[in-house]
Amino acid sequence: MTTQVALNLSTVRCIGLLSLLLATCWLLSACGTEEAPVRHKERYQAVSAGSEFTCGLRQEGSLRCWGSDEARQATGQLDVPMEGTYVAVSSGGYGSCALRDDGRLKCWGRVDGGSKRFKRFKAFDTTADTTCGIQLDGQLKCWGRSLGKLSKEPRGVFVSLSNSDGYACALGEDGALACWGDQASEDWASVPSGTFRAVSTSFRGACGLRPSGQLECWGEPGEGFLDHPPGVFTAVSVGGSGYACGVRPEGRVECWGKDSSGQSSPPNIKFLSVSAGLHHACGVTTGHRVVCWGKRGRGP
Repeated sequence: MTTQVALNLSTVRCIGLLSLLLATCWLLSACGTEEAPVRHKERYQAVSAGSEFTCGLRQEGSLRCWGSDEARQATGQLDVPMEGTYVAVSSGGYGSCALRDDGRLKCWGRVDGGSKRFKRFKAFDTTADTTCGIQLDGQLKCWGRSLGKLSKEPRGVFVSLSNSDGYACALGEDGALACWGDQASEDWASVPSGTFRAVSTSFRGACGLRPSGQLECWGEPGEGFLDHPPGVFTAVSVGGSGYACGVRPEGRVECWGKDSSGQSSPPNIKFLSVSAGLHHACGVTTGHRVVCWGKRGRGP
């Protein structure tokens, strides 16, 4: 009788322990699901760092923006369009634009997309108050609230461009650069001769990437990004606060210039691309995740 009771008590203890373990596992699973939302599993093909916000283009062609929705006097920076499939995104000071797979632009925030006035595009870049695009025939077109000399686009056939506040550069089919805007008449704005494969501008200058992967930067004297590191890069992006970032062939991002907000201190991981914003930068890793650093530099 004593043995039977002991067995029953042991059985009860085992059942109780098993129930506790099952309940704990269920709770951990539920909590894990709640703390790890779907966004952590998202993969991105491109990212664009704006002033106090960032927008990313997912691999399947949808958009997502995060960060502050109250940059200065603007609103709506995070109100991404839900319809359509997109192939490129660009974020400026107060809003963003994205290029649909049919060549049409869709903009949100304080940005004039010009969708009712202009033709379709194959490339574009938007900033605080202006947008410049390359139409399907290769011709340039700029529009917005503060055009200035940006309205005098150079003639020719172009394949890529970079637009900033009052200064823009476009890359021709032959690899030559054409730059224009309010700063184009300044002494520092003398465009280097020769061929390039990429260019990135800010309102105080620009950096171009030679076919060899070497950098050449020009702009207002004293700007931190002018003193670029030697060696070869596969991509370059000039930020809006006197700094720039580039991607090395092995995937490491290197930044130089001002680092007041940590914008020139990237993490030691491998990237496919980088985008330098005002006081923060973001990159797409080799695993197609988005990682950001600097002020307002949190990830999605």
